[in-house]
Amino acid sequence: MIGSANRAVSYFRQHGVSGFAKELYHRLYTRRCEAKYNISTSGGIEPRDLGIDSPDAKPYWAIGYQHIFWAMKRIPFPAEQVVFVDYGSGKGRALVAAATRPFKRVIGIELSEMLVQQARKNIAAMKGKEAQQVDVVQADATVFAVPDDANVIYFFNPFGGETLSRVISNIYQSHQQHKRDIFIIFFNNDHFEARRHILPGLRKLHQGKFYPDYSCGLYQLDAAAAQTHAASVHA
Repeated sequence: MIGSANRAVSYFRQHGVSGFAKELYHRLYTRRCEAKYNISTSGGIEPRDLGIDSPDAKPYWAIGYQHIFWAMKRIPFPAEQVVFVDYGSGKGRALVAAATRPFKRVIGIELSEMLVQQARKNIAAMKGKEAQQVDVVQADATVFAVPDDANVIYFFNPFGGETLSRVISNIYQSHQQHKRDIFIIFFNNDHFEARRHILPGLRKLHQGKFYPDYSCGLYQLDAAAAQTHAASVHA
């Protein structure tokens, strides 16, 4: 108790009234959502502690619920038509947030067996589920076959490097083979920005910053973009 009080005082001194208030709101909102949905997704874990040996892997850490919900509200498709794919789904926070909406299907892709088991436990226990189907798949993201009807793809900076390049290429191939509009949500999107050329015709709809230091890019790949690119290549 004393330790918690000391940490609070230290944080207050370092970040001031505004910073302290934002952090307090963030923590209280997170606790409220975890209790409301009857799940546990907090905490950080390094890749090595998950048995993942890849230079492209990023630590597990869940972004704030308020940021996820902000992005969800901007999905441009009717909820019942949304097939939502979360790359690097971790303990399932974004999956749970998505499952509170009447989406057609919610899919999490996660390499770590430990995180997959925790995510499945959270999905099984969650309250307020509205999605028609929720699946957590243990798989290497680079070999996961993008569903033909996937139209919302979510990332919270799960990996970079060649892994991200290959995943983006997989999305492009899926888009080429099955023409459709795809909406992409990418938190901490610097690595994605450096590779967005892999998706010809991709449009950025929004770039934002969120507490404490998260960026977010919202993008759309239109059905017509694949046809336009194909025509230009063969012209």
